[in-house]
Amino acid sequence: MKLQFIYSSCIIALICFEFSQAQTYEELKRMQNDYKEALDRQSLKKSSEIGDAEEKAAINSSLPEKLIYTRKDIDPILVNTKALLEKLHILKDSINKMPFVGYEIFTKRDTIPFWQNLPIPKNYILGPGDEIIISLWGEVDLYNEIMINRDGQIYVENIGMINIAGKSIKDAKKYILSRYSRVYSTLIGNNPKSFLDISLGELKSVNVHFVGYVNLPGIHMIHPFSSVVMGLNQAGGISERGSLRKIQVIRDNQIIKNFDLYEYIFNGKSLADIRLMDQDIIFVNPRQSTIPLTGSVLKPGYYEMIKNETVGDLLQTAGGKDRRAASSLFLFRNSNFSTNGNYLLKFDKVNSFAIADGDSIHIPSMPISDKYVRIDGHVKNPGQYPFRDNMTLIELIDATMSIIDQDFKQTMDLSNIIIYRKNPTGKIPNKIVANLDEETFKLLNGDHISISQTSNFQPIEKIIITGEVKHPGTIAVNNITTLAGALELAGGLTEYALSNGVEIFRDSLMIGWESKNFILSDGDSLNILKTTGLVHVLGEVNSPGYVSFNKKYSLKKYINKAGGFTAFAESKNILIKYPNGIAEPYSRFSSPKVLEGSTIIVNERSLTGYMGKSSNEGIASYTAQAGSLATTLLSLMLIVNQLNGS
Repeated sequence: MKLQFIYSSCIIALICFEFSQAQTYEELKRMQNDYKEALDRQSLKKSSEIGDAEEKAAINSSLPEKLIYTRKDIDPILVNTKALLEKLHILKDSINKMPFVGYEIFTKRDTIPFWQNLPIPKNYILGPGDEIIISLWGEVDLYNEIMINRDGQIYVENIGMINIAGKSIKDAKKYILSRYSRVYSTLIGNNPKSFLDISLGELKSVNVHFVGYVNLPGIHMIHPFSSVVMGLNQAGGISERGSLRKIQVIRDNQIIKNFDLYEYIFNGKSLADIRLMDQDIIFVNPRQSTIPLTGSVLKPGYYEMIKNETVGDLLQTAGGKDRRAASSLFLFRNSNFSTNGNYLLKFDKVNSFAIADGDSIHIPSMPISDKYVRIDGHVKNPGQYPFRDNMTLIELIDATMSIIDQDFKQTMDLSNIIIYRKNPTGKIPNKIVANLDEETFKLLNGDHISISQTSNFQPIEKIIITGEVKHPGTIAVNNITTLAGALELAGGLTEYALSNGVEIFRDSLMIGWESKNFILSDGDSLNILKTTGLVHVLGEVNSPGYVSFNKKYSLKKYINKAGGFTAFAESKNILIKYPNGIAEPYSRFSSPKVLEGSTIIVNERSLTGYMGKSSNEGIASYTAQAGSLATTLLSLMLIVNQLNGS
């Protein structure tokens, strides 16, 4: 009553204020029209230049709209985009392109520069750009890091200029020791009291020319310990038009080495590689040949074969045929100099058959003989099963179920099993009636077995169970199967399952259950939730989202953790939805307990207040009228102020 009296007093005061102004609806409309005309007159005073400048300033000062997406929105887009790009890559040439074999050695590597960890060669010669570390310890402690200058010299305080370019590490140490001993006498004698050692720090790079069919031709600064393979890696590798079989190292206009990378890549043989020197030239010749190898081989692709190599050499390079290969291969002669077109070779002849550029080889697969039997009807896992000789009927039935499904076997009518067998004459298949007691009944390839259910059991076909169970999938049930029984048939819950977090759906609607004795029905779907340790808070809270579950927290505590109520929240209209589908409302007399996986929903306050009470309906009506009246008065005051100002 007190609240109603306050509302009534406010409404009466507003009505009195309206009448005191003596403004009719027509007068209000007239004043609004006058205000619009005043604004129009004011805008006419502006020049077109001022108007354009204001419009441009408004456009330039406008901020871009901020679009906010969640990780849940973005992840499916990324996955679908990646799948689409992969599909387009495959369809780029309408076929899945075969690789040029061997070139991946230059592209599939780690980003770490492996040459930084190479040991120093014994014959390494010092030169300009190398860094020398001189360590002196004992009665005298000194440590110097010195770069060899362009003249091949280093300068050491108290020692002077030392020329060490062109010397090996061993010779340089002897020479530096002789120079140091002139100043530090403790370094020499039968019992020296000081000791000296030198080591390499940063090393000079060498300039090597990579020409021919390389991916990045030109002069490259490479590590001074680099071999040919390491240098090619640093220079971007060999292009697919370049040869892996003929790589030349040229030094002082002389070819000092020819390399065949196939020996290294496919045979694992050492290349007896040489160390590259400054101004060396690496020349990669064009491909010697392109031989496509397809079919049942371990590594199909395009290969490069050289003169006098045979089909057997090619198969050995490709890793040999796989277990599905037929006993012969096809060799297609595409050369213009060939008198014979195609060949069918046995594998014992491949080592005596030379290969030439333009040839292509295909190893066909052995034809697959379909051997299977099919079983359907009232079985746990119907479908097609592999057939083997002397396979019995009982072996097939046992293969359709696991140990925990033995109770289901009692619902199968094993005394009247129908077997449909191929008719040698090609007519309608023969129908055979068998009994499981005939344990020695032999099946034949192509048999189709059908098993019906016994009249003692009336199953309700099946349910589907997913989520945190040990054996998710389809489960056959009868009309007395409970939730607990279904979970047992599925192997029980996993260690990650949420307690009571079983969602049951029937006819696309979620069922709220309280006991695991709940009877399931045909077509039900069960989903066992995974424990998350979270509680979901939704609705009129300042920070809706997930809150960590704590069994000691009350309902109010979770709402506070989500930022508390918003200005539009109805603090007495709160609903808690549990993982098992049951929902309980909050009341001032009792606060439901919050469980792990629950969802707390804070509803919005109704604009018309509480519904269902006649007195409050009147209050709501008066409140709406008062709000409308206050809005009208505020608009009127703004118009009057604008007119006075103009």
